[in-house]
Amino acid sequence: MTKVRHPLSVEQAVSDTIDAIGMAEAMAATGRARSYLGDVSDQDKRLLLTCRDAIALDAAHERLIGGRPIHDMMTLMLDAKSSAGQSCNQQLFEATIEAMRESSEAHTALLEASQVGATPAKRRAAMRELVQAFSAKRRIMPILQLMMRQPAQPP
Repeated sequence: MTKVRHPLSVEQAVSDTIDAIGMAEAMAATGRARSYLGDVSDQDKRLLLTCRDAIALDAAHERLIGGRPIHDMMTLMLDAKSSAGQSCNQQLFEATIEAMRESSEAHTALLEASQVGATPAKRRAAMRELVQAFSAKRRIMPILQLMMRQPAQPP
């Protein structure tokens, strides 16, 4: 049974990364045992991912598929805690544009990968674009959560 994790968590990002690159690759990249990798992706365990392992997992993901899901999640979490910077409306606007751009690239790559005679390279590109689209959409969630918690501003 798949464990339910908070979608905006390091544990979910680790789980997504391991699912994408495969457990064998994750173990090789970090030099860690399967049990450790399972524990750091389990929010009910008290074991935390080390910075070195986060870097190793993201590097493997970037090399094999593209993108750095753990880094992206940590950035999202930091941005959500930061009160400085641009307004939530501007952040939402920019994140939405990025999500739409990445989604259109993913759709195009998926169509190319589904054609008869599509090469393995086309399928890898589709996977990379799909992961990037999911990451871009995931960036929107903390912005919306923050906006829902804030009291409405008078016009």
